[in-house]
Amino acid sequence: MDRIASASLRDVLEKVQSAIAAGAVNIISVDAIRQRSGDRWPKKREQVEAFVERTFSRLSQPGDMLVSLNEAEFVTVQPSVSRTTALSASANVLKETLAFFLGKAAREDVTLFQVTSFIDGALGLQAVLGAMLDDVLEPERGAGAAQAGTARAGGRPLAIPPSEDLHWVPNRRVRLTSPPDLELDLTISPEPTWNVAAKVVASFLLRPSTTLAAVGVPQHMVSDDLSPNMAGEAALATIAFAAELIAERGVQVALHVPIALNALSYSASRFRILNGLRDLAPQVRRFLILEVVEISEGLPQSRLTEVATMLSPHCRAVLARAPSETADVRPWRRCGLSGVTLECGHLDPADRSAQLRLGGFARRAAEVALSCVGYDLPSRSLMLAAWASGFTHVGGPLLSAEVGYPEAVLRLGPADLFSKATGG
Repeated sequence: MDRIASASLRDVLEKVQSAIAAGAVNIISVDAIRQRSGDRWPKKREQVEAFVERTFSRLSQPGDMLVSLNEAEFVTVQPSVSRTTALSASANVLKETLAFFLGKAAREDVTLFQVTSFIDGALGLQAVLGAMLDDVLEPERGAGAAQAGTARAGGRPLAIPPSEDLHWVPNRRVRLTSPPDLELDLTISPEPTWNVAAKVVASFLLRPSTTLAAVGVPQHMVSDDLSPNMAGEAALATIAFAAELIAERGVQVALHVPIALNALSYSASRFRILNGLRDLAPQVRRFLILEVVEISEGLPQSRLTEVATMLSPHCRAVLARAPSETADVRPWRRCGLSGVTLECGHLDPADRSAQLRLGGFARRAAEVALSCVGYDLPSRSLMLAAWASGFTHVGGPLLSAEVGYPEAVLRLGPADLFSKATGG
């Protein structure tokens, strides 16, 4: 089938003709989630898009792109991999999304297209059906399967017409520049954390991510290891967003602002950050939690103590993010930290040892500070495991699907969170 793409998408597709010819451009549809959400779709839509974006980012390579075609379909571009690998990656993104929001990835709900051409603004698609779909859904069975499955005559129409322009999920987007010609788009997305003892959602992580700015879409995922100057600018932009939420929108929950250690290690960026913090109103500092991130193994205790002492006058609390769940954070004792945090998005729910590692981390963290926070726990089982292991705060897609934009402290009991079906 043919479809006229939006102007911005047209620019992108014109630039990836070689990837289209190689079969590395696909479209995934979450229309099954949209249809079953009913009146809840407008609220759930952002959560679904954020989940798709996060999952694709985890599975993608440098140079890959994910573009929203409309509210239920996404274009994936993976020019550095083979046709089969690109199809498999797109299928896995879709499978994980369907399984999370619908409870399972039923075969009839998996809607996947390969972009076969883009000529004069016309988007040619071929539905992935039959044996070809089995190959990408179950790769272990695909070695001898026929590469069959063609679209019906004229193709299957897209679930929803393309939007006038590309739709972006993030709550805040900022353009960062660095001489001579590097431009980055900074996305800041609030993610809730659940206080398991108080049974409330009383804090949000303001998660920053960066992409190279090009033709209006992210063309290349940039490492979190930014230069001190760019990391400092990212921290200042996130602090400014937190200040706006608290002072102008009246948000009355704690906001976690990550600050990269290297931004505090160089005098120029450190000076700008501290000046920005000094200018904050007391009402902002009351809800501001600063989190030192990108800490490597073996950081001297004296260095972390110095950083915590530097930041603590300007905020409610100072946290430090561990480099991994196997890190020994016990040397961070007496550094002046209020808590230790851990990024958990990489954990595999099927890996039984992941729960053991979470337990070991929680025990070590308990010797450092009162709070132990696990972000982006990818499944219900891992959230429950973190809770049982002694994490004091947990967050992840399951929580984000239930809690929207930061507004006020929300009471949320275990039954409210864990007894609901993932599809809502």
